[in-house]
Amino acid sequence: MCSYGCLQTIAAAIVIGVTLHVGSHLACDFPRLVNSSEDEYKKYLNGVFGDSTPSYGDLVKGIEGVTGILMVVYMAIAFIIATKWFRRNLINLPKPFNRLTGFNAFWYSHHLFVIVYVLLIIHGVNLYLVRKWIHQTTWMYLAIPILLYAGERTLRFFRSGFCTVRIIKVAIYPGNVLTLQMSKPPQFRYKSGQYMFVQCPAVSPFEWHPFSITSAPGDDYLSVHIRQLGDWTSELKRVFSEACEPPLAGLSGLLRADETTKKSLPKLRIDGPYGAPAQDYAKYDVLLLVGLGIGATPFISILKDLLYNVVKMENQA
Repeated sequence: MCSYGCLQTIAAAIVIGVTLHVGSHLACDFPRLVNSSEDEYKKYLNGVFGDSTPSYGDLVKGIEGVTGILMVVYMAIAFIIATKWFRRNLINLPKPFNRLTGFNAFWYSHHLFVIVYVLLIIHGVNLYLVRKWIHQTTWMYLAIPILLYAGERTLRFFRSGFCTVRIIKVAIYPGNVLTLQMSKPPQFRYKSGQYMFVQCPAVSPFEWHPFSITSAPGDDYLSVHIRQLGDWTSELKRVFSEACEPPLAGLSGLLRADETTKKSLPKLRIDGPYGAPAQDYAKYDVLLLVGLGIGATPFISILKDLLYNVVKMENQA
């Protein structure tokens, strides 16, 4: 999974590329075309922008200009909402603009790339000096990433359908940590340190979020520990809190729910597992596990697996 620093670098590269591309058109190409003589225009670009040399406004109002402006606007919206102040709800906007902050707004705004890709294809259809479609390379550059993205989404759709799970146990610990224990599908094979994607249709039918698997491969169940940090995790905790029942007298004061709970538990869908660097812990003789807060969740599975292996070796001895 790409780190946040990697994503920031990619976003900065996109901003630089867009600035250079748009700037070269507005500051160089358009003025040269507008100020060209009739003979030069007819020789090189006759019929592309009409019979006579176009004005600056004609170029901006054309298909290329309109699609270019819309792409810049949509990418600017996604870029601004992805910044720390909007994504982490650090800005208090009045209603109804408060919906523009939070992780949900960040997640949905990034799907504007679908519209941007469509506009990019239209933007490159009427290339100035190329007429044959086979020489128009825009579709070539877009074909591979679109196929990869569509394939990944299709694979997740089928994998989540096969990996149906039922909730076995729910617990809410101090510190706003939600623990979900679920059944493990027979075909689900993983290593300690790996993660999986989780979707809760009761919260959002579209959003998938990655969480470290905290159960060990030897357990007969799957578990994740989720801390309330954003709007999606807050809503997930609220949904499961409503299904939990007050603790009985003499028992722990933690909110809990299991298969015997009278209230129906929300459904979950999973996709995975996916590899992570921590899964290679078994290759080393000495381990130093360093985690802070909820970031220690991969180590829960690793410590469990180490304990299972120690007990297994003792039994064999």
